[in-house]
Amino acid sequence: MAETSWQARGVVRGVADGAALVSQTALSFLGDLDIRSGRVVGRSSDLCGECVAGRVLVLPASRGSAGAWRFLYQLKMHDTHPAALILREMPDPSVTQGAILADVPVVVAPEGTFWTKLRGGDILRVDGSSGRIERCQR
Repeated sequence: MAETSWQARGVVRGVADGAALVSQTALSFLGDLDIRSGRVVGRSSDLCGECVAGRVLVLPASRGSAGAWRFLYQLKMHDTHPAALILREMPDPSVTQGAILADVPVVVAPEGTFWTKLRGGDILRVDGSSGRIERCQR
């Protein structure tokens, strides 16, 4: 039977559902995303051209800067923000602050099988309070 849930560490509280958008590269919220469209415009990202709006963004890491929180918050104001963030490691403090302001749940370090079982487009429910990630039926 395929695994349908994993435990991670909750960082920013909240619950959100969305289709997984999986990257193998780190993403900067300051410069890699177009605020108005939610599209990834950073050419160093393997998600270039994809839209993060309403998606569960799965990243190995965030590339931060002190201003990243403003961009994540502005994504929320334009309704182009990701539904949730799942990362291998802790995001930089500015991304965490932006996620709090934008009500974007964040979890980190999911169990090892998550990274091998996850497929782009899988519908996930992310609970930032408990750290639980569930794969939902399509």
